[in-house]
Amino acid sequence: MKLDITDSEEFREIVRRSRARELHELTRRLYSGAVVVYGEAGMGKTTLLEMFRAENPGAYRKITLLRGYDIELDKSLLVPYILPGGMRPTAFPELIIIDGLDEVLTPALREQVADIVREGWTRGYKVILSARKQPDEKVFDQYTSSINLRGLNEKEILLLYEMFRRHSNKHPDLDMTVRDLVLADYNKPRDILTQFNFLLDDEGEYLYRNPVIIEELERPTIILEEAPEIITDLRFVNKKLLDRIGRRPEAIRDLSPRQFEELVAEIYEERGYSVQLTQQTRDGGKDLIIMHRSDIGNFMIYAECKHRAPDRPVGVGVVSELFGRINFDRATAGMVVTSSYFSPDAKVFQSKIEHQMSLVDYAKLSSMMGRS
Repeated sequence: MKLDITDSEEFREIVRRSRARELHELTRRLYSGAVVVYGEAGMGKTTLLEMFRAENPGAYRKITLLRGYDIELDKSLLVPYILPGGMRPTAFPELIIIDGLDEVLTPALREQVADIVREGWTRGYKVILSARKQPDEKVFDQYTSSINLRGLNEKEILLLYEMFRRHSNKHPDLDMTVRDLVLADYNKPRDILTQFNFLLDDEGEYLYRNPVIIEELERPTIILEEAPEIITDLRFVNKKLLDRIGRRPEAIRDLSPRQFEELVAEIYEERGYSVQLTQQTRDGGKDLIIMHRSDIGNFMIYAECKHRAPDRPVGVGVVSELFGRINFDRATAGMVVTSSYFSPDAKVFQSKIEHQMSLVDYAKLSSMMGRS
């Protein structure tokens, strides 16, 4: 079983120490009104808010944490806080945390959030918002104070590195390389975690998922002379697979998940794109990287392949996770391809970001194979 190190007490203690000032400021400023925590993507806003919630269970009657994209998909989530006959001031107010105000795109919903901020103190609740930049609406300037989340300093980065070093027993010679890489180029918590790849294996050692580190680890064992033959054989197999399934699309159901990824890669190769199939052992992110070069620019598209039974739809979580990944990596767009279909929530979410996300279901995929 693989464990996410960010769920460990060791990691939480580092957050407490590195974000002690911000945690204190949140407590202090909530006495006088609502608070907006803002900072660039990957700066650790969600981690800070979740830490604050975990550290203050007795200070509020109830703490509710809502995600911006959930509010956008389900407007009823705000209803309990905007009803005229709703809550009233009490000795122990309720705390409402809305993480990701940027993802609340509908003007009417943003106005409801503004109303919650404006009227919260009269209805018996406190409000914390997070956003990538300060909201434009004047009501937020008037009724909130702001905390600008900074990047980590060298001392705080070294705390994370020390945690990494204590668990990285397999390749101690790379420890200093990782340390220098992070100190030189990164100060956002998410970027640092991506470089360290804090995922523990069953023996308590970190798994190396960073492409740069993996390349260094595997370099001595790669036999370059065999690579063209392997690639040629794989392309030959994929072409035969596409030809066979193009005549009988329902045969997609018989493929393994990896064969399904190879099939999708071949479809887009046939259309003139340059496609990179990512490592089979990776955790999360994307299955394919599709490159397209044209007169108007170069485009990098992440594709996530979900090979599922006909009665198992792909939900909104898969789409939103890929959307977060393309924003984090600054890819051009994303695409989810499935041998099944997409849930209504997934389609609604995609409609909000249609210029950055495409959905390809079984019917569309079958049609594409027919035109290959």
